[in-house]
Amino acid sequence: MSDPVDGRSILKIECPCCRTQLAVDTIRGVVVETNDPAGAARKASDLKDADRLLAEESTRIEEKFKQIVEADKGRGAAMDKLFKSFMEKAKDEPAEKPVRDIDLD
Repeated sequence: MSDPVDGRSILKIECPCCRTQLAVDTIRGVVVETNDPAGAARKASDLKDADRLLAEESTRIEEKFKQIVEADKGRGAAMDKLFKSFMEKAKDEPAEKPVRDIDLD
């Protein structure tokens, strides 16, 4: 994809991530031209939509926090129930004598 311009070899490349188009002079190894189609749209909408974006983000964070709190409430009750069931099992079984290192010799 090289185009000779003024006796130079220009290589046109497109970034796969951000779709920015670069024109690179292969002889000098420098970027001659850039074209960022997504960047222009981002710059224009940043300040206009900042208040709306902040409100949406804070709403999303609040909802996520509520979900975590609800999950934690249910988790505490489940852990209490599990602890009680293990305590009931422990009452029925006799306590075993622990194995000491000296007993293994």
